Amino acid sequence: MKTDKLSLYLSFFCCIVVFASCQHDTKELTPEEKYTVDTMFNNQLSNYRKQLDSICIAEKDTLFARTVDSLRKEGLKEIEMLIMKNHITE
Repeated sequence: MKTDKLSLYLSFFCCIVVFASCQHDTKELTPEEKYTVDTMFNNQLSNYRKQLDSICIAEKDTLFARTVDSLRKEGLKEIEMLIMKNHITE
C-alpha cells in the first residue's frame, strides 16, 4: 500500500520533470529561485528516504519470517524423506 503511493508520487514527479523539461524556454532562474527549488527538492528527497527506509525495515522483517518458514518446511520435508527412505529399506 505504501509502496503504491510512493510509486505514484515518484511517477507524478517524473512526469512533471519530463513535461517541464520539454519547453524551449531558456530563461535562467534567479539565485533565489534556484535556492527555493533546491530546498524543496532536498525536503522531498529527505521525506522519500524516510518512507523508503521504513518500508524496507517492514519488508525485511516479513521477508525474513517467510524465508525462515520456507527453510523450516524444506528441512522437515527432507527429514520426512529420509525417515521414509530408512523405514522402507529396513
